[in-house]
Amino acid sequence: MPHTERLGTISQDNWKAAFTKREFDDPVAYNHARAELQTIERSRAFDAEEIAGASKIERDAAALVRRIRNYDYDNTYGKSHDAHGHPTGKRTQGEHFLGNVDLINKTQLMKVAKRMPKGAHLHIHFNSCLPAKFLIQQARDIDAMYIRSTLPLTSQANLDASRISFMVMTYREATHVKEAHGKEHKVGLGDVFHPNYVCNRWMRYKQFQEQFELDVGNGEILEGTSGAETWLERKMVISEEEAHGTHQTSRGIWEKFNYRTQMMKGLFAYESAYRAYTRACIRDFVADSIQYAEVRPNFMSTNSLKTDDGTSSIGNEGILKIIDDELKMTLEQLQKEGKYFGGMKVIYCTPRSFKRDQIKDALDECLELKKKYKTLLCGFDLVGHEEMGNELHHFVPEFLNFQKKCKSENIDIPFLFHCGETLDVDGKVDGNLFDAVLLNAKRIGHGYAIATHPLLMEIFKERKIAIESCPISNEILGLTPVIAGHHLPILLANDVPCTINSDNATFYKSSLSHDFYQVMIGSESMSLHGWKQLAKWSLEHSCMDPEQLTSVTEEWTRRWEEFCQWIVDEYGPMLQSWEPAPGRH
Repeated sequence: MPHTERLGTISQDNWKAAFTKREFDDPVAYNHARAELQTIERSRAFDAEEIAGASKIERDAAALVRRIRNYDYDNTYGKSHDAHGHPTGKRTQGEHFLGNVDLINKTQLMKVAKRMPKGAHLHIHFNSCLPAKFLIQQARDIDAMYIRSTLPLTSQANLDASRISFMVMTYREATHVKEAHGKEHKVGLGDVFHPNYVCNRWMRYKQFQEQFELDVGNGEILEGTSGAETWLERKMVISEEEAHGTHQTSRGIWEKFNYRTQMMKGLFAYESAYRAYTRACIRDFVADSIQYAEVRPNFMSTNSLKTDDGTSSIGNEGILKIIDDELKMTLEQLQKEGKYFGGMKVIYCTPRSFKRDQIKDALDECLELKKKYKTLLCGFDLVGHEEMGNELHHFVPEFLNFQKKCKSENIDIPFLFHCGETLDVDGKVDGNLFDAVLLNAKRIGHGYAIATHPLLMEIFKERKIAIESCPISNEILGLTPVIAGHHLPILLANDVPCTINSDNATFYKSSLSHDFYQVMIGSESMSLHGWKQLAKWSLEHSCMDPEQLTSVTEEWTRRWEEFCQWIVDEYGPMLQSWEPAPGRH
């Protein structure tokens, strides 16, 4: 997408004209100056260009979207208190996402968000794209799949508190434990349902399914394979109480989050599941009206895939080949079905908890993989909780050396760093934002703390560094209590380029459509024009090559026009007779 100067950046309106007089002669002159100030500010808005250039159908659609948002407020949500101030028990728009998600799925605005062509999805961890049930169901017939628990599953308290993990392995691996000095001793298999179960002893997953039986109350009995899968699926999703409980802390919810990633790891780490997941993930992007994606798998020496029988391992290059093979095959199938997807690239990710020599090895491997998969691998990132891992500054020598190697070999691998995902302003973690700028990052993940750094915001605009904003994830992981407190409106008010992303949708029962929904209801100033600018930024700041960018942009533009026409056709008649409740506008 060719870059054009934005109105908000180059506006030369003389705002001082409104203050030519310290005192106003009458209310008319005062109101004129006030209106002039507001007009000047609107001309600098991030979506001013889209508003100014909107077609009639876009303007009509935007007006309807505003009415749709208000319609949902009146017809799907309720009032939290009655006329006497007594609580009604009903949920209102904009409360915790995890508590509202079932209501959100019933709204008309969510229907619109699903239909919206979103452009590029630029920040999603590959192991947590799809609903949890997908990988859980994939595992049901794998003979070499084992399960273990940190507690015997013999009481409701233990069922709630237990930590579950999975692994595909051989019988010998499941029944032998390595000592600290390297020797092994046999331990045998365990039974997680027995009172004398030894914690973290492996059990055959098929046996677990056969024996599973749980009375969850209210007449609901979970048993057998379907019951086990239902229980595991519920355990995978973070609850509202876990995220927002009275005594919850940022580190506390991250600990809950990390447990989910560990639980997911074993379900993801064998070949047939990885292949099926890759295909399903691409189709899920298509279903969510995403035209292109950049995914973040984890690459590390201890993160290899197992073959389905557990006897062999597939390394990082093999993982990338699987993604490449399945992507090409799925794109071919989609084309035959008359469906469009513009492509997918991979961002090489490795833990920020690694030591410097491990990061050097990861950077070297990333470079070698880029040579073999030139069009697939598109960037490098460090992942993991910033406040618990190493800062970017710790690895500056390795990063600078990597950049020199890339330059000498004429290879482009931009940094796409997670950074600023913190409330610790001016602390060590906050410094990652400065390092990302100095290391010429193309984009940054989250960047939540940037709203407190006016200089960095100016640099991001000037250097065209985009922020991969993840509103739902930021709320659940403790950066804001509700969407209305999110920093995105501040960034957009300063015309900082942002994109919208889902981060770890598996654990939040969400999709990219949900994040766009939250953005719309989180700020009164957000509109259909704003959605459009966010989608355009996602394309502009992607890692697509020029030819691919042109093709995807053309398809997105065509779909956007169809989308606006659909809104008018679908909701014009529906809302014709609807009158907002008193107090709504």
